[in-house]
Amino acid sequence: MRGKRIDTRTIIGIALLVFVVVGLIVFNVAAKKYGLFKKDDKNALVTKTTVNKELTVDEQIEEYIKNFGERDGKDVTAPLILSGANTTVKVGAERVPDPGIAIDDYDTSIEFTYEGEYDLSKEGTYEIVRIATDDAGNSTRQNVTLRVVAELPKTEEPKRMATLKISDAIKKYKTNDEIEVGIDVSRWQGDINWDKVKSAGVSFVFIRLGVQDGLKGEYYVDRNFVKYFKGAQEAGLKVGVYFYTYAISKEDGANDAKFVYETLKENNFKPDLPIAFDWESFGSITFFRTSLNDLNDALHMFQGVLETAGYSTCLYNSKYYLSSGVWEDPDNNNVWLAQYSSEPTYEGKYFVWQCSNTGSVPGIVGDVDIDIMYSSPKEKTR
Repeated sequence: MRGKRIDTRTIIGIALLVFVVVGLIVFNVAAKKYGLFKKDDKNALVTKTTVNKELTVDEQIEEYIKNFGERDGKDVTAPLILSGANTTVKVGAERVPDPGIAIDDYDTSIEFTYEGEYDLSKEGTYEIVRIATDDAGNSTRQNVTLRVVAELPKTEEPKRMATLKISDAIKKYKTNDEIEVGIDVSRWQGDINWDKVKSAGVSFVFIRLGVQDGLKGEYYVDRNFVKYFKGAQEAGLKVGVYFYTYAISKEDGANDAKFVYETLKENNFKPDLPIAFDWESFGSITFFRTSLNDLNDALHMFQGVLETAGYSTCLYNSKYYLSSGVWEDPDNNNVWLAQYSSEPTYEGKYFVWQCSNTGSVPGIVGDVDIDIMYSSPKEKTR
């Protein structure tokens, strides 16, 4: 009798163990499918990224856009001031000018106030404090040197970088076989002899697909895009594309992505390298009345739509803005870094470095951007 009881308990124990294991497997599958374990922080963007693979690509894109989620959280972060601390005005100015580059995570309008003594009716230098406050009462203080002058100084032309020959770039930066040297071009490069470009040692190119005519403006395909794309691929170069965007909302990001997608589909073009989201209008960001969340939603939407269509993507930006906190977790993206210097000093991750905008390459008349690609784009984890 004792032996029979032990066997019965063993059988029951095994049965319970199997039941638990099977239950955990089923639960984990459901959790992954429905996002039960998705972490939501104070400012998380909650999206449903699964799409029905039985749909056409166009239908999958529309499904992705429809399911793109809303942010969940409270505004506890102070505005970000990216303008410099020095401000110069002419005698008789009505007020201290607000910074041209300031943005909040939630609010599209920021209130600016000033502390300290100053007199806009006479020349002088004053040390004051600029205070940027959002609708939730979060504020950022910036020490500002205010100069009141009789005549505003003339704007100096930016100094031109020394010409970087492609042969010198290859010699200096191509230190192993995994590193490649390339260029990026737009209509401004005019006619290009792609065979000469290839023979000079260039192995890849990013081509501007198009641009929007300002904020909420009309879309245009770069007048040389089709010609450049065909010529570069026929010459044996790897080709990526970029879109110069003014997107300030997820709706804008979706429209940009669909324009890129339709342009590529219409011409039956398949880029070898990622499609870059190129946002550069930081000098007007206060005027645009957007927020950090809206700007990042535009990026996420642009990338998500194109990745749904089967393309890889990347973010093009300068070292300053990649380091400033504008973009959410750039290390979790394919970054194309712009920093014009002899060596990059950006501490984040990137796979391409745009090192010069005054490159010289056989087959191209005039300046051209030179880029160094260190590795293949990583798999996106977002």
